[in-house]
Amino acid sequence: MGKPENIKVNNAFDLSVTAKNIISISCLEDIKQLRQLDSGPRLVLGSATNVILDEYFDGTVIHVLMHKITQGDNGVVSVGAGLPWHELINYCLTQDLYGIENLTLIPGLVGAAPVQNIGAYGVEVSSVIHSVTCYNFATQEIETLSNVACMFAYRDSVFKSKNYMILSVQFHFQKVFQPDLSYPSLVQFLADHHLAHDEVSPRVLSQSIQAIRESKLPWPEDIPNVGSIFKNPIIETDSIPADFLEGHRWLVADGQTKLSAARLIELVLTGIEIPPTLDFYKKHSLVLINRGGAVFSEVTELLRAIQQQVQLLYGIQLLVEPEIIES
Repeated sequence: MGKPENIKVNNAFDLSVTAKNIISISCLEDIKQLRQLDSGPRLVLGSATNVILDEYFDGTVIHVLMHKITQGDNGVVSVGAGLPWHELINYCLTQDLYGIENLTLIPGLVGAAPVQNIGAYGVEVSSVIHSVTCYNFATQEIETLSNVACMFAYRDSVFKSKNYMILSVQFHFQKVFQPDLSYPSLVQFLADHHLAHDEVSPRVLSQSIQAIRESKLPWPEDIPNVGSIFKNPIIETDSIPADFLEGHRWLVADGQTKLSAARLIELVLTGIEIPPTLDFYKKHSLVLINRGGAVFSEVTELLRAIQQQVQLLYGIQLLVEPEIIES
């Protein structure tokens, strides 16, 4: 028996993907549609900048389209989950709201930001999140979770459980500009452009971050990708030789070291066949790109081959950064 007529699902990696059903949430009234869903699979999807989707999703894809921004009397700014992240960056720059300049040019929607606690250049979004309003699929009620209840961690949160659908995010931005300029590549950029730290304005900081990102990372609408394809592994410092990956490792807390996943990929790629539909971005070997016509199985087989080689040669486990969603 053939599949019913399916609905195309747009995604940042530009794979050919369809779904059985799609629901759009444009206002709170639309939540009623969710209470009528059967027990089949469901997938809350924004612009799909951090997922790799199989060719068919046999369930309901849910899009949250709400994008209104509201400033409350208590200084909290509520933002609809469907607003593109870059539009929130621009809004904050015009409204003298500070704290997310380092997160400039991260692709995706506001609703995706808390899920993996997006971070870049020394700043994580959890540092400015007051609370998150979401729909609880178990209770079928709308709830607001405090920052603590969101259980934020490195690239993690309670929302990865998929028990919630984020409707809006409440931010408590800084009213005084106190930039974090500590990240090495940002320090280097400012020095190269003769920008003194005490002369960096919010807009200059945002523009600097944009320039750095554009020099390394392709925008998904121009070159299909889902950002970093692997997480930088964090291991016990005394488990590796002192000179292992020299120049591509960083000490972190509690006797641990973060290793460059990009460098590990470079070291093993010579022994791996890459399909002609795929490639690693010439400016950043951690970014896998779709050259056109790539299919899900090609992507997953390539990632598995890289993981196996890194494990075999160096005894290090590479974890895939985007979520892989199979049929």
